[in-house]
Amino acid sequence: MKVGIIGDACLDIYWHADMRISELSRETPHHNLPIIREEPSPGAAGNVAVNFGRLNCAEVSICTVFGNDWRGALLKEKFSEHGIDYSRSLTEEHRYTPTYCKSIRHGLQGVRQEDKRIDFVNRTELTTAATARLVQELDRMAARVDVISVIDQVDNGVITAEIVERLQYWSAQGKLIVVDSRNRIGSFRGMIVKPNELEAVRSLSGNSILYLQENEHDMIRAGLQLSAHVGKPCCMTLGDKGAVWFENQSCTFIPTTAVAPPIDITGAGDTFNAALISALGIGCRGEEAVEFAHLAAAVSIRRLDGAGSATPEEILSRYDELN
Repeated sequence: MKVGIIGDACLDIYWHADMRISELSRETPHHNLPIIREEPSPGAAGNVAVNFGRLNCAEVSICTVFGNDWRGALLKEKFSEHGIDYSRSLTEEHRYTPTYCKSIRHGLQGVRQEDKRIDFVNRTELTTAATARLVQELDRMAARVDVISVIDQVDNGVITAEIVERLQYWSAQGKLIVVDSRNRIGSFRGMIVKPNELEAVRSLSGNSILYLQENEHDMIRAGLQLSAHVGKPCCMTLGDKGAVWFENQSCTFIPTTAVAPPIDITGAGDTFNAALISALGIGCRGEEAVEFAHLAAAVSIRRLDGAGSATPEEILSRYDELN
């Protein structure tokens, strides 16, 4: 299967600081963060692309926008290492490559603590010219691939109104498109949507709900209404409880099986996303695809430190554990 991803590719950087060798600055009354190890990796749409590659998809292409900065150069390098084709992407002079920098302090007796993130963000939208070129690259990618994963992660990002309109065109041509959007999942008509429960409820309330109390009735109603609104199935994830597949005004709950600690949930949603789309892309029913995605996510959260992933062999092994 040939996979195309369009959306916000970010760079994740983990900076490991050994506080046992920290020194008090001569200029300020602060101790420094002595970085002894740096671990960069693709994040957001980039990590979804990595997960497709780990699932052994035949081709993985990404359509995104890099800034002309060291972060963009590093992200391209990581894509090349993972065999991800980023030739359909743009590099823009006056934009930042979205980046999440995470410093982790290491102390005595193996103690670790993560500091507040340092994020590189864009304050302005893509230019009209850049958007027009991105639409052209999306068309070229869509004509070649079997499925498209849409990752709408950041404000002022890649998924503009023009991109949404073009995705609707390709969906109408029969292209399988699955959307993961943090703040506007209801904007993607004619495409399968994959929100979590909070995103689904927010989509029907104008994002006015800041938190969600566990209310099964509201979640089911939100999923049914969202599926009807976009005119396609909806896969609502419920964290460690499982997921609900909504289609044709009916729903099916697909539970998960607990994974023994220690676990790290970083990137588990990306693994679930790639596995779900891969299964749908080869013709699985929605409920089957969700079960497969649960197996992949269970593998992913066993990977400690950094974003997780799952190989076909590991997924089969997880299946054997449960059967």
